[in-house]
Amino acid sequence: MVNRLVNLDPDLVKNLHPTHPVLNSWWDVFAIFVAHLPLGLLPHIGNKLWALKGNKAQNRFIFYAFTFGMIMPCLALGGIAARAVLGDSLIEDGAGANYAIPALFIATLPAWLAALIGAGVLAAIMSTADGLVLSTSQIFANDIYRRTIVPRLKSPVDDSVVDEMALRLSRITMVIVMAGSVWMAWEFQSMNVALLIIAGVGGMLAAICGPIYAGILWRGATKAGALTGFTVGGGLFLVLKGQLLSPSLFEGTFVEGPALWALSQHSNAFSCSTIGAIASVASVIIVSQFTKAPEEAHLRKVFGT
Repeated sequence: MVNRLVNLDPDLVKNLHPTHPVLNSWWDVFAIFVAHLPLGLLPHIGNKLWALKGNKAQNRFIFYAFTFGMIMPCLALGGIAARAVLGDSLIEDGAGANYAIPALFIATLPAWLAALIGAGVLAAIMSTADGLVLSTSQIFANDIYRRTIVPRLKSPVDDSVVDEMALRLSRITMVIVMAGSVWMAWEFQSMNVALLIIAGVGGMLAAICGPIYAGILWRGATKAGALTGFTVGGGLFLVLKGQLLSPSLFEGTFVEGPALWALSQHSNAFSCSTIGAIASVASVIIVSQFTKAPEEAHLRKVFGT
């Protein structure tokens, strides 16, 4: 298989690919690692961990999560095998990385087995997608409307009216999310799914990196610092990925080198997210030095000491 890859493209077996914007330097490898770190600290994952009773169950959860986390990168071996078996046909017009595994199944397995495995893959995708659609609709119905807007209304609203409106918002939002998902699937079907995902969530990861890490590891983090880090991290990702600033603005300034390098990372969402994450952490630390510190009672409640 290695010889086949070398014959197709010698750069495929190198540690770095000089012509690929996502893996052409060791910074890119570091950026991929950093961009995935906040995923393990997201609240919905922590809720599952702390919902378990006893250290034994929690340790088992961490063990299984770590084990499967180490196994999941092996999925890349399927893509490598597909590139070796299918050759350049995998990167021709109309094809792409998204078709690698299904095309490999069709090329190497009996038709009935390839169809069965494909159905299993689709079932796994649907089981994840329906949960994402429901959780997105609940953000608007529950978090925004019920918990944010209703308490701020001047006159109290009957609970039955709130429930009815929340249900209606949930249904409307679900339709909008589904329609938007269908449009995106059609519009970006030739784009690598992994790159599409990081382009969508990279800003969120960059924004929450500072508040999460500083809030967990440092007792000096403040509310103002966390809000600043959230804004700076997410905003910087949007600026870099969206190419909202012209390189000419920094020509001749003392930050010309770093600024031009950062702006050149727009094609790599992992890099943009990592730059935003570093800026988010730095912003939390700096702003927290000059704003009101949390009360000692709150710190004891959070850190336990």
